[in-house]
Amino acid sequence: MGIRRAIQQQLIVFFILFKYWFLAIKNLITGGPPLKNLSSEIILITGAASGLGKGIAQRLAQLGCTLVLWDVDEANNARVAEELNNATKSKRIHAMKCDLTNRENIYECAKKVDKISKKKMCLNLNDLGSRNSRQCEYGYQ
Repeated sequence: MGIRRAIQQQLIVFFILFKYWFLAIKNLITGGPPLKNLSSEIILITGAASGLGKGIAQRLAQLGCTLVLWDVDEANNARVAEELNNATKSKRIHAMKCDLTNRENIYECAKKVDKISKKKMCLNLNDLGSRNSRQCEYGYQ
């Protein structure tokens, strides 16, 4: 009786593992579950003129959300915003020069963001760990 129960338990474990292995392979092939619709969101990306910030901006622009790009490098930031607006055939990507080491400059840029849309920005990428962040519905603000 003990061997039969052990075999039965091993078969249950095998089928559970097989089920999740099969779902993982299916998600890998099909691209996984659908992402949240970000087309109505305003997302602030700091350091968007190059590197990680630029890569994140490129990916999010494809998802149809409104982007606000902040960087101290005004020329490259404007170029990235123009490229993304041309690629998406829209005017949803806005570039602003913002020096994150200067508190007053951050407040000025934040006021400009408020003029772009009356809707509150809910995602702030590349600066999620800031001290003064407050949690909102989808992340930190």
